[in-house]
Amino acid sequence: MKAWYLGSLQVSNPGGMETVNAAIAEKMESVGREDWKTVTVAVAPSTVSISFMDGEPPLECRVRFLSFLGIGQNVQQAAFIMHTAQDTFICHVFHCEPTAGPLCKTIEAACKLRYQKCLDARPATGRDQEVSNSRNSIGATIKNMFGAFKPKSQTPELGLS
Repeated sequence: MKAWYLGSLQVSNPGGMETVNAAIAEKMESVGREDWKTVTVAVAPSTVSISFMDGEPPLECRVRFLSFLGIGQNVQQAAFIMHTAQDTFICHVFHCEPTAGPLCKTIEAACKLRYQKCLDARPATGRDQEVSNSRNSIGATIKNMFGAFKPKSQTPELGLS
């Protein structure tokens, strides 16, 4: 997706719309429109890649470290917050035409996919297995119990001797 990158800044919180809106406002005030960088944002299940059109090295943001994503008060602006290895939070700010909705929806989908992969990879706990086993054994018991009450086939006795 095409967008303009206004830059990044360190923020004090890992999330919240107040934090995102403050970061967007700061970048909108401090970076002139002529200094916005044209970028292509590519979203994969594990990374958000920001490729600059001016030849600057791309930024790779791992989805697993994304702590918050939001659209600003102006629907054309969006930002996401990354948790860094230094235990700080960096907010990346974008401007999109006509809206930032498609960019955010795509990043949101990557987050959901990553979360689903984590759930799928999680081994069943002992409790989950016990519940499953008890359901199977209850089902088998009920089948056996009702099987005992089945009427036997009624074949008429012919009294042949």
